[in-house]
Amino acid sequence: MDFARVLAAAALLVALPAAADFDDKKPINATVTGATPSGYPRTMVEGMNAVVRDTYPGSAVSFKPNSPGGGVLEIAEGRADFTATATGTEVKLANEGLSPYPKPLKGKFSYVMQLYDNQYIHFLMTKEWADTNGIKSWADIAKKKTKMRLAINRPDNPQTTIGGPYEVMKAHGFTIGDIEKWGGSFVLGNSSIGLDAIVDGKADVFMNARNLGDALVKDVAGKRALLWIDGDRATVQKASDTFSNKADMVPKGTYPFLEKDYPTVRMWVSLLAGSHVPDEVVYKYVKAMAENEARVQEIGGSLKTSFATAKMATNPANLAYHPGALRYYKEKGLVK
Repeated sequence: MDFARVLAAAALLVALPAAADFDDKKPINATVTGATPSGYPRTMVEGMNAVVRDTYPGSAVSFKPNSPGGGVLEIAEGRADFTATATGTEVKLANEGLSPYPKPLKGKFSYVMQLYDNQYIHFLMTKEWADTNGIKSWADIAKKKTKMRLAINRPDNPQTTIGGPYEVMKAHGFTIGDIEKWGGSFVLGNSSIGLDAIVDGKADVFMNARNLGDALVKDVAGKRALLWIDGDRATVQKASDTFSNKADMVPKGTYPFLEKDYPTVRMWVSLLAGSHVPDEVVYKYVKAMAENEARVQEIGGSLKTSFATAKMATNPANLAYHPGALRYYKEKGLVK
């Protein structure tokens, strides 16, 4: 009996270091989804994956195109490991099984890191449409029930539809469904498609996410005069609270047509992992990002202006951390 206990203890001592030590250069395998096939989201994911591959030579870390909403479903059902474009909108809808998710996914995915917190919804309208209909604010739209051709994303990108514009509309007393009731129509697609529709005269109003001071928005404004839909910050905050976002002000002069500060929804964007992903894989992905801050910022876009190792553990929706991520953050004192 004593001899058996000794053998068991010896086996445990041999096994523990290998199970507990992730501080090596052994490669990992992972698939990252959530980003569209083209544009900045893909550039972001490919850039982050390259950092991981260089940090852990021989790693097979690949990109699988999808949408922000679809990415959460992919990791929850084990068809991918990480999704890189999740906000509080996707987290809440997926956890509760609300549209576009067919069933609750709570417990099937967890939090890895905040990538950036400066995704701003742009609420723009053409000056021609605004002047013709006497529209300056959200309150004007609600009161006048004006016919509009709205350029907005598809519902399978919940953060730039359900979690932003839809909630702001509700806070002002109308819904996305009222647009058609008022005789309006939609141009559905990403922000580039929506801005093209504004330039081509196929849309009157644009609601989607862009970086502040975006060059494409400035270019569009040079071809077709634009205005920002005005509103009350407190009302926009009420809308933002639904999905753990916050209201912020777009500063005067950010675009040539902004003659004062305007309220909008400011969103955070995170990396999530499926519950099936080994702790070591998540730990090493997190470590690669955290210990290569400057290189991650060099990927550009929102990462350049907002990514920081010190903010990686920021978790506005209070989603449970993946154990691999939590281990790294505790080691570095980023969480208690």
